[in-house]
Amino acid sequence: MKICAYVQEAYAKQTYKNECMDTRQFVGLRVVIDCLERAGYQVDYAGIATVHRYDIVLVSLTADCDWWTYISERIRWHKGDYKVLIGGAGVLHIAPFLPWFYAVMFGRGENTIVSLVRGIETGDRYLHESICYADTFSYDNIYRLAQVDIQYQHPIKLSEKRNFCEGAIGCNHKCLFCGYTWQRKFVSPYKFYRMEDSLFGSIADKERAMLDLDEDKDSIDFAHLRTTAIDGFSERLRVGVNKPITHRIIHQFLVAMINAPAKPHQIKFYNICGYPTETEQDWQEFLDELRQADEATEKKDKQWSIVLHSTPFRPMPATPMACAPMSKRNYRGLIGRTLGVGLKGNLIYQGKNLWAVESMGTDSLSTVMLSALAHRGNIDDAENIARLCATKKFWSASSAVKEATLCRYFDMDKLFGAFDPDTLPSRYLRTYAKVEKMWGKTPLEVCVNTD
Repeated sequence: MKICAYVQEAYAKQTYKNECMDTRQFVGLRVVIDCLERAGYQVDYAGIATVHRYDIVLVSLTADCDWWTYISERIRWHKGDYKVLIGGAGVLHIAPFLPWFYAVMFGRGENTIVSLVRGIETGDRYLHESICYADTFSYDNIYRLAQVDIQYQHPIKLSEKRNFCEGAIGCNHKCLFCGYTWQRKFVSPYKFYRMEDSLFGSIADKERAMLDLDEDKDSIDFAHLRTTAIDGFSERLRVGVNKPITHRIIHQFLVAMINAPAKPHQIKFYNICGYPTETEQDWQEFLDELRQADEATEKKDKQWSIVLHSTPFRPMPATPMACAPMSKRNYRGLIGRTLGVGLKGNLIYQGKNLWAVESMGTDSLSTVMLSALAHRGNIDDAENIARLCATKKFWSASSAVKEATLCRYFDMDKLFGAFDPDTLPSRYLRTYAKVEKMWGKTPLEVCVNTD
């Protein structure tokens, strides 16, 4: 069997442009390749010009946006008798994408890939709850995201100068919308979510969850901390999605930051906007947090700066809030215009000890529409998806043109609306927790059920 890992000409995310097989996003593919090589198979790398020469093609999709660039190239491949196997964190809802693969692996692939390939080699099919063959897909089937209880035990060579040893999987928090928790069992030598040095450089102290910092205040290294997350403008919203970062926690964090002996620098606050029931009054609460911490501290020689990076709410498949509605609103620049009245540029707060700006990287509405299509589309959308991916003008068009085009060819009101357990497009996808028992409930009811 001739096997290759497919290397795309272009990727959806800008960070993939650095030698794509030498970046952290493709460690999962490296693990799968390592498993095959340990089983005696040779795995080459191929691009669009050579992929048709192989029997099996491995494709890694690390996010929902990867479907579009992959399909744009897939429809240009030379015809051949190859079988495309797709895996990765971006492989969740597959109904709109059935024409573009032979089989997908849901979740971790190290315990299924060799059997899957051997089945192809012998002309049989390896039947497993975490593998779906495109021609037998059914909404009535149940597919499960494969899990593991231990980290991958072998070192992985990412490049000539870079090795990887897995140290942590998933996250210990139970945010009701987040795939990182519900699609991966938490396996870690730590009690909390922590980024690994082997993938991100010396970054273990650069990113910490604010909830974990509250539980372990003495561990906050403000000299090196660069990012944290609030994931909601107000305490009401955060508690409603099981992210119990309270006013007290944020206030203590900001005061400790201002009073820290470390040299003041910029810290990015990751946030989620567009939750169900969210209002601009919730937005104002964030400004109140900044103002109260600023007023509670003595004036310093230099100011700290905060970048508020807001990501529009997307309830992921196989999470408790998978049925929740999404906000069909363009948030890019809107938060800054709303909170920064009277201030210049993208400033939203200017005080004596700190100032804050809105990040300019908020996803556009057209980007969120594409995510809604990837997570909630149906089989009938495949034909229009093919047209979309074959139209270069669409991908270079303005956000407004993209919005209009997507609304013309897809039912965006339905995709952004609420679903119930029987109509949820991704209802066939399950995970290690019985999240399906929580589908269709209000966030408060879900929180009660997860306690």
